[in-house]
This record gives sequence, C-alpha cells and structure tokens, in this order.
Amino acid sequence: MNSEETVTTDSQPAAPPSDSIRITRQGKIRCWVKHGLEFFQENPDKPLTLHTSPADVAQSTIPRLISVVEILKREYLKTLDVWAGLQTGLHQYNELQWEKRGEIAAEGEDRATTIERALEGKKHPKLTLAPYMKVTLCRKALPGMHEKKGATYQTPQTRRLSKTTKARLKKKAKQQMVTAGQK
Repeated sequence: MNSEETVTTDSQPAAPPSDSIRITRQGKIRCWVKHGLEFFQENPDKPLTLHTSPADVAQSTIPRLISVVEILKREYLKTLDVWAGLQTGLHQYNELQWEKRGEIAAEGEDRATTIERALEGKKHPKLTLAPYMKVTLCRKALPGMHEKKGATYQTPQTRRLSKTTKARLKKKAKQQMVTAGQK
C-alpha cells in the first residue's frame, strides 16, 4: 500500500449525533440509557426519540422500550446540577401505532363470520395489527405535540431536595452574598 492509499481517521469528520434510538430484543438496556444520557449532555435543546419496530405480539419490544424510558428519566434526574437550580426532568410524548398485517376475514367470508368462528374456538383469526411505539423525550415542551392526534403527554418529574441539601444551598447563597458585599 503506497502513501496515497492510506486512510487516516483523524481527518474524517465525526458522525453526527443520532436523535433516534431503536429498541430491539437483543440490545442492552444499559447501553441505550448511556447513549441517551450522553445525547442530552451534548444536545441540550434537541429531542430524543426512542422507538420499537412493528413485530408480532409475542415478540413485542414495547415493554422493553418503557423500561428504558423510565430508567433514562430517573438517571437524568440524578445528573441534574442542583447548584445551578436545574430540578426539572424530561418531557415525554408517547405515540402508540399499529401496522396492518393481512386481513381478518378469510377468503369468501365477512368479518362477522370470522369473529363468530373465533368465538366458537374452531379457528383463530389471523393477527392483523402489529403494534409499535414511539417515545420522544426532551428538556423543554415541544410546541404542537400536545395537539398531535394519538400522542399522549407526561409532565416532567421534579427533583425533590432533602432538608440538608436545602440548608446547604441557603448557607452557600448566604456566604456568596457576604463575600459579594465585602468586595
């Protein structure tokens, strides 16, 4: 390999930060949480979207997505800087969606007959909808998302300070006022 063919990685630009994380059955929850926390440190004003892909009901990753979101919100609250006055967590927007997979009615039958057959227990109807979910987390409320059809909103959690922490904050503020008054 001559000098013209060598590739240096230093001159290549870094990949842009991803604002979307797909939750799968194989991934590690701690990796998704770590990536989410790093995303909010690097991009404080951008929303982060976590989503699943449409799958069979038996293989749904929606419960896993919910676990990742709740852990991420709790860990984010722990990273807030108390001294800077940041005590509000992440705004959460949920969207539950379905993808159509086939038809309910069998060939030559209508929907009522198919449902009747299913209730008798003779044959099971085909699964027609595959659920998937999208959760958007952000530091500030997103305009227009409250009115979006099919989206629900969860208010951010607030970090509660213990009595000792409040006392330390008061003491520190008092000391800063005294030192500012001496100058």
